[in-house]
Amino acid sequence: MTDVIIVGAGTGGLSVARELSKNSEVNITIIEKGPLDDAENSYKYYDAWDKTELELIKTTVVGGSSVVIAGNYVPSLVEELKEFDIDITPQIDQLKEEIGIQTMPDSHVGKVNNLLDDAAKELGLEMQPMPKGIDPTKCKQCGKCAWGCPHGAKWSSLEDLKVAQENGAKLITEEGVSSLIIENNKIKGVNTDKGNTYLADVVVLAAGGMITPKLLRTAGINAGETFAVDPFVTIGGYYKDAKQDKEIQMNKFIKLPHIVLASHTSQYLLPKIQETHPDATADDIISFMVKVPDNIKGKVHGNEVSKFIDHEDASLIARGCGIASTILVKAGADIESISSTHIRGAHLICSARIGDIVDSNLETEIENLYVGDGCVLPEAPGLPPIYTILALSRRLGQHLAETL
Repeated sequence: MTDVIIVGAGTGGLSVARELSKNSEVNITIIEKGPLDDAENSYKYYDAWDKTELELIKTTVVGGSSVVIAGNYVPSLVEELKEFDIDITPQIDQLKEEIGIQTMPDSHVGKVNNLLDDAAKELGLEMQPMPKGIDPTKCKQCGKCAWGCPHGAKWSSLEDLKVAQENGAKLITEEGVSSLIIENNKIKGVNTDKGNTYLADVVVLAAGGMITPKLLRTAGINAGETFAVDPFVTIGGYYKDAKQDKEIQMNKFIKLPHIVLASHTSQYLLPKIQETHPDATADDIISFMVKVPDNIKGKVHGNEVSKFIDHEDASLIARGCGIASTILVKAGADIESISSTHIRGAHLICSARIGDIVDSNLETEIENLYVGDGCVLPEAPGLPPIYTILALSRRLGQHLAETL
């Protein structure tokens, strides 16, 4: 038997585990810092914001980002990855069938999405439906996509965990890996914050954009010299009884050069809109998310994470907000009430990039030490990266299943 440790039970780690567990000659142990809970409770596990310039949105829970995203599946970086001799098109097709990726039927579009669509068309812009990992027959249109679907309609990596465990994989929760054990440039195991040592023949790091590079640095690998996120704001205004907060989030989007606008609500908007409309409730907001592709100028060193918004990012966000505001007012939002949230960053990626830290099989310079999460992305796609992360990690799991 070959012993494999997967560090992190998030999107990437559980995807690797699912595919690798198909090899009955492999003994898999998944070590996760967070707890295991039902998807509907995922909102409890968002990590606290430390009030630095950029709020980095992440969770510490089994299932990782998959349980708290809006369920958007747009392929990205497919052609760019071919430059590294990586073709993820077979995994993209595999995932489309496994997850049931589809655009939502008209019955699940919602009043506000249609209002925004009509307003955009009047301005010469096209909104297109977002491919979703949501089963419309289970979806109750409660608007809680990013808080943990309470109805089991949205696919999450907990489905991958189920398959992996059925195939014999073991899950250890609420225990964080603190360092790697290396001998003669070969991985031998990991140490944890509980004082435990776990030995293994192969280790796959999938602990997320900020933790994976820190672990690599304990092994002498110079990861974390690059770091990217998806910077975004939510901009909206007052529209009585809009009830956009009850619709499927990010159900339609507009793709512009270097900017994505998607229908989206945020709790942070309400206090600002109440400055002009004191009677406003969460049901009275009509809004867009404005998202731009990031640069890779951030850094992750030890306990220090450096990530700021530069002039180019700010300029693109401002341009996107201007366009979004015009659409919102055309759709009926009170122009005086238009407000924006602070800038936030989702999808922590690019801190152990392909070509820099890992090769085309996602292996590091240390033998049998691999990276299987969004850290390996060579650049920020400016689109939801989960589809690409899942495809890369499934490819890694399949590679290991074939070779171990």
